[in-house]
Amino acid sequence: MSRALAGPVLLALALRLAPVLVLDRVVADVERYQRVGRHLLDVSWNPYETTRLYPYPPLWSLAEAGAEWLSRRGVGTFPVNVKLPALLADLLIVAALVVAGRAGRAPPAAAWIYAAHPVSVLITGAHGQFDAIALLLVLLALAALARGRRDLSALSLAAAIGTKSFPVLVLPFLAFAGEASWRRALRYAFLALTPVALVLLPFAIADLTALRRELFAYAGIADFGWTGLVRGLSWLGSGDLARSEARFWPVASVVSRMLFLVSWVGLAVATRRGWLALSPARACLVTFLAFHVLYGSLSAQYLLWVVPFGVLWPGRMLAAHAAGATAGLVGFYLFLAPGVLLPQPLEGPAAVGAGRLWVLGVGVTLVVSAAWLGELLRDGVRAARGRVADTG
Repeated sequence: MSRALAGPVLLALALRLAPVLVLDRVVADVERYQRVGRHLLDVSWNPYETTRLYPYPPLWSLAEAGAEWLSRRGVGTFPVNVKLPALLADLLIVAALVVAGRAGRAPPAAAWIYAAHPVSVLITGAHGQFDAIALLLVLLALAALARGRRDLSALSLAAAIGTKSFPVLVLPFLAFAGEASWRRALRYAFLALTPVALVLLPFAIADLTALRRELFAYAGIADFGWTGLVRGLSWLGSGDLARSEARFWPVASVVSRMLFLVSWVGLAVATRRGWLALSPARACLVTFLAFHVLYGSLSAQYLLWVVPFGVLWPGRMLAAHAAGATAGLVGFYLFLAPGVLLPQPLEGPAAVGAGRLWVLGVGVTLVVSAAWLGELLRDGVRAARGRVADTG
């Protein structure tokens, strides 16, 4: 391993392995992972037969069952075992950023920034969410695309979508990258979506109702985003904290979906028509920022989505987003997800202080994300106009 690669990878390992080993409690999402793992080992092969436990494509269930199987045989503990795949993905993201830097597709500091990024450390090492795996696969899809390997890129994106469904949002931008024709774009989409459909097919045949209920009906959690901010401000004003599930925010949930869907289609059309000049990597960053700004019901781990792409253009927006998101996450874990960071929940003034930190972080992250998105869109419009002027 070269020195340029070893440094950031070892830093990332040290910063994440410590919380993985120390915060090895079966709480929050880790507790849900274990319930699914036990269901798979003891009850049924179908994770969607559980109720409100598994809103993911099927591939992650293998990690849950594997982590439980190992822990039953005295190999590690379940919390440690189930966090290791995401930890490995974070290390590979750092390595991918080093390689991208050597190829001129990332600044030299990108790998170091991601290695030390507190949002990544918290979500992978403490929370135990596995969005890093899907994000790694999106980065690999971008790397393959940059080398002209469109089919490999599409298959990498298929693996990302098969791990967590959110990478499907970047499909049109990668499919039409390089001013690809409709024929080439449709081939890319076919390769990216068909493997996912084939993986889902046995579950659809076994119990379509359960699959629709658990995977396709999931609408997010109002912990972050503009609905999360409304929820937090309402708590500050009344002292009563509303439930976070989307079914308790029916109007906001519908408005969120419509706002983002219309904007997402608009972004795809503007990019395709040349009104907006975005590289595939920058299109990923813009898409995820738009989701964060417009879709109101965001879970904590969604805050990680922009980080591997934001480090490609480090600056004040990346730093401000890191500060706001870190404050929001720490406050959220202490206030709403007891056990993630501390063995016992906070009480009294300490709990109220954690809640205020959460609301502050949600607000700052939302404002920064909107400003960052606006800056990127402005630059994209200017670049598109400059391209037209050059060709004219």
